[in-house]
Amino acid sequence: MNAILQRLKSKTYWTAIIGALLVIIEQNSGVFSLYLPTEVRTAAVMLWPVLMIALREVTTSALGDK
Repeated sequence: MNAILQRLKSKTYWTAIIGALLVIIEQNSGVFSLYLPTEVRTAAVMLWPVLMIALREVTTSALGDK
């Protein structure tokens, strides 16, 4: 439980959560697809939250500290 709470303090995780919510909005309304080429629509929308969580797992401290 502490691991989950610690991760929720991360701005990267919150960005990923917001990205996931945007994916849900996109899947239900298609509002973002109007601005993306057909070839990258699905990949761009689905890949962002995954990349954010992966980045959080790789970084162990704030980038400003480095």
